[in-house]
Amino acid sequence: MNNVKNVFSIKDFENLTGIKAHTIRIWEKRYNVLEPMRTDTNIRFYDLAALQKILNVTLLHNHGYKISKIAKLSPDKLNLLVREIVNEKSVKHHAINAFKMAMMNFDQKLFISTYNNL
Repeated sequence: MNNVKNVFSIKDFENLTGIKAHTIRIWEKRYNVLEPMRTDTNIRFYDLAALQKILNVTLLHNHGYKISKIAKLSPDKLNLLVREIVNEKSVKHHAINAFKMAMMNFDQKLFISTYNNL
């Protein structure tokens, strides 16, 4: 029995991304960010690839990229920018943890090496 969901409604997208359904519809219409599949009654639905794309678009949008610029990106460039943001956040998170450890342990060497690495 496969319990993994692989078809999503626009309401699912709204809940997963924090982007209002109305905004998603506008992004589809104005910028062709997504191309939803439709039921016989013309209701939108999306697959896993569309979910991955909207999550990537949302991440870039939340980091200050304009939707008009995001829409023009190739899939490879979109994925590259997302990876760069995630890697940068990981490095910052690691540095913050190292600074906390240095402060708690009064470890001047750790503090200085973390600072110099940044």
